[in-house]
Amino acid sequence: MVIKMTEDRFRKYDELEDDEKEVLDVFRQMKLLADYNKFKLYKYKVEDLIEDYEDLKKLREEIQAKYFSVYDELVNEELIEGELDASIWGIAREQENETWNSELQLMGEIKTNFELAIKMIETGEAEQMIIDDENK
Repeated sequence: MVIKMTEDRFRKYDELEDDEKEVLDVFRQMKLLADYNKFKLYKYKVEDLIEDYEDLKKLREEIQAKYFSVYDELVNEELIEGELDASIWGIAREQENETWNSELQLMGEIKTNFELAIKMIETGEAEQMIIDDENK
């Protein structure tokens, strides 16, 4: 973070006057609060997306079960002929689940990163890291 230029160099945070530190502290707090709220919002959005994926997987399973049930009834009632090849459905569902699970894993990692950032802000660790960088 750029503090204030004197002659040939930037001053470190520890070299600032108290009123200058106070202004910088307020700006730092505003930035951290903005980041905190942004991280909370996107964590919520990611959680909502994860929930949608779980609902999608459950719905897909229910649809498949219903499909087999209706198909079997139609065959038993001799309204249609033929046999249902469940292995084709199994392969398709397995591929869907692989894709969805990899997408879920990515969203889970993103959610974890937001949770970590939120915790760092809540504990003051993020602010201390910024201060430490200002003093380098």
